[in-house]
Amino acid sequence: MNIFKRASDFNARLVIGPVQVCGLLSAALFGCLACQSYLYFARFRSDHLALKVTVSAIILIQLGHFACVISMLWTMTVSTYGDPSQLTVLPLAADLTVPLSGLTVFMVQSFYAFRLWRLTRSVFLPILCQMLSVIAQTCTFIVTAKAIFMTDLTVFANSQVLLIEISFIARAACDLITTAGITWGLKKGRCSAIRDTVTMIDRLIKWTIEIGLVTSLMALTLATWFSAQKSQHQDFSWFGLWLLWPDVVGICLLTSLNRRLLLQDRASRSDTQSCAFALNTIVFSAGATQLHADPSENFKDRELQV
Repeated sequence: MNIFKRASDFNARLVIGPVQVCGLLSAALFGCLACQSYLYFARFRSDHLALKVTVSAIILIQLGHFACVISMLWTMTVSTYGDPSQLTVLPLAADLTVPLSGLTVFMVQSFYAFRLWRLTRSVFLPILCQMLSVIAQTCTFIVTAKAIFMTDLTVFANSQVLLIEISFIARAACDLITTAGITWGLKKGRCSAIRDTVTMIDRLIKWTIEIGLVTSLMALTLATWFSAQKSQHQDFSWFGLWLLWPDVVGICLLTSLNRRLLLQDRASRSDTQSCAFALNTIVFSAGATQLHADPSENFKDRELQV
């Protein structure tokens, strides 16, 4: 069913309201992301170059996303003031936020797919997750290309419902699969005779579920909300939630990386050799677990490699 039955049904308030509210929240979340990024680069200088490049790319993409959101807020609040009918064609900044948001989510989901492979050494689930992410990102690029050249928002919304829905559902499925897969992989490695190792794996499982639930529930909410609005509210409030999504996903990734500080603190307080062995056997490496050959080494930043 079409989001708008006819062009005359267009109500600018249903576009301006969600964008203004969620745009301001997105700006606040970008500030949180910047703080997390500073903490990461200040405390994990010895991380693998590939991981640093990934985090840097996410920050730069979100910086562009932030600039587009601010520009979009200015256009909707100031430039079109008194003549909201101009919003029947969204500003270019709004079109650019779509691929930028998708790229952030795509990079983070690719990281979690890699993490899943490193943990389970199985290729089926990581490849499945990556395929879902690629499908979603392809749909996003197609929608963006058509959005840049659209002449009427109502007509555009009616014609792109299927692609948008596929994108949201694919990303939600990818998040759920990676969260469940990583939790299952950690659960398999829990069988250990060393109490401290089991305690650490339990902590990793808890962190995985916490972070995975945030991104998964948000993806599910966005997909469900969009599907429900096709026949009910007929507005663009889902677009406001879409503006928040990449900031939340980026913050969750950096939270996962920065939580390694808790494991370092635990290692620094440990005086027993068994706990030292456990900490060097199960290393929270960019959110994954790795085996170290030498159990006598200290738990330091240089051991946290991709």
